[in-house]
Amino acid sequence: MRKVLQPVVVLFVVVNVICGILFRWLPSAGMDPIVLLAGNLLVFILTLLSCYLMKNGLTATSTTGFLSSVYGSFIMKLFFVGLVVVVYVKLSGDQMNVPAVFTSMVLYLLYTFIEVKGLLLLVKKD
Repeated sequence: MRKVLQPVVVLFVVVNVICGILFRWLPSAGMDPIVLLAGNLLVFILTLLSCYLMKNGLTATSTTGFLSSVYGSFIMKLFFVGLVVVVYVKLSGDQMNVPAVFTSMVLYLLYTFIEVKGLLLLVKKD
C-alpha cells in the first residue's frame, strides 16, 4: 500500500511547495493561493480515504464487497467535492475564485489518475 500512497503524497507536497514559492505571484495571476491550497488538502484527504476503501475492496472475498467498496469510494469523492464546491460558491458569492476552483478540479483528476494507476499496479503484483 505504501507504493500506492507514495505518489499521492509526492503530488501533495509538490503542489504545496509550488504554491508556497508562487504565493505572492498567484494573486496577480488571478488565483487565490488559499483556495488552491484548501482544494489540494481536501482532494488529498479524500484520496487517502478512497485508497483505504479501495484497498479493502481488493481484499474483499465477494464481488459485492469489491463493487460496493469501489463505487462507494468513487461516489464519496465525487459528491463530497461537489458539495464543497456548491458551499464555496454560495458563501463566496461574487468573490469566488474560478481559476483556483478549476485548478483544484484538475488536481482532483490527477489524484484520481495516480490512485487508480497505483491500485492497478497493486492488483497486478498480487
